[in-house]
Amino acid sequence: MEKIDYKDTYKNLIKRTPIKWKKFGFAMLPHSLMLDGKISKSGLLIFWALTIHLFQGKNYCFPSLRTLQKETGLSRPSVVKGIKDLENNKNLVVEKTKGKVNKYYLEVKI
Repeated sequence: MEKIDYKDTYKNLIKRTPIKWKKFGFAMLPHSLMLDGKISKSGLLIFWALTIHLFQGKNYCFPSLRTLQKETGLSRPSVVKGIKDLENNKNLVVEKTKGKVNKYYLEVKI
């Protein structure tokens, strides 16, 4: 039986697109966000989905609404509501650009 070198496989995954992290990585939610009664369930799911898209030390990500819908299982209005909840509670800053996907900056209160 051939020995598999998982270390090399892992290094190759790191070098590639962040999509690979969806299969092998994990995402955490801060307690301050989880225990905040102002954030809806859709807001928590959106925050979680956005953390998956952060990579390589960047403090922003830019998934489309369709991608967020697919990853969270939420409808488009629920995704938009979740984003608004996070914005209103100052856990998310959205940089809107006309004709392009939005840029999302996650803000965590400690």
